[in-house]
Amino acid sequence: MRRCLAIALAALTVTSCACTACRRGSGEGENAPPAAASAAAASSSVAAKAAGSGGGIGAAPVAESASLLWTHAKDGEEEDLAALAAHEGAAGLAAAAKDPEKRTTALRAASSARGYAHVAWLADTATGGSDDDARLALEALADIGARVRRAEEHEDEEELASGCTKLGELARDKDKPRERRVGAVRAVRTLPCPKIELPTDVDAR
Repeated sequence: MRRCLAIALAALTVTSCACTACRRGSGEGENAPPAAASAAAASSSVAAKAAGSGGGIGAAPVAESASLLWTHAKDGEEEDLAALAAHEGAAGLAAAAKDPEKRTTALRAASSARGYAHVAWLADTATGGSDDDARLALEALADIGARVRRAEEHEDEEELASGCTKLGELARDKDKPRERRVGAVRAVRTLPCPKIELPTDVDAR
């Protein structure tokens, strides 16, 4: 039941985001990102089960429910990570990653968060984080770059440009591990980055 209440909170978040998009007239209701759509569907289903069991989502404080989202997402299940990303948003995951206990979970959920507000944070992590954190950050960047681009994401142009610049610097830094440099090159090539000078001494194919 505690799990159901936490996921139900994410369902409310996703629903709120969808309504906002409708009011903007963006037409995203029919073209929602797969991760967000999956989170919404899963969360709605769980919320319905919770309501049917007589628990009522109002029984748990919002803060406790948010904490449960983080707890369940630690297992790395795609559905739980998508629900967490829908609740926290890109900027929320980046802020939460300052907590060492949440950092790995935030990195794993990053690819499911909408927009590009977290690209600069991921680029910083890819450059200066531990090997494990850098790997997760570069994997998230590759996934973000591969997804369908949406009109509202232009709002994150500053964060995107900053992240792309940092990735370019990482790609050109011969003192960095080759794996990180290759990952940075791939990320720059897949993300809608401004023109970035890339090195020719690493093969990212």
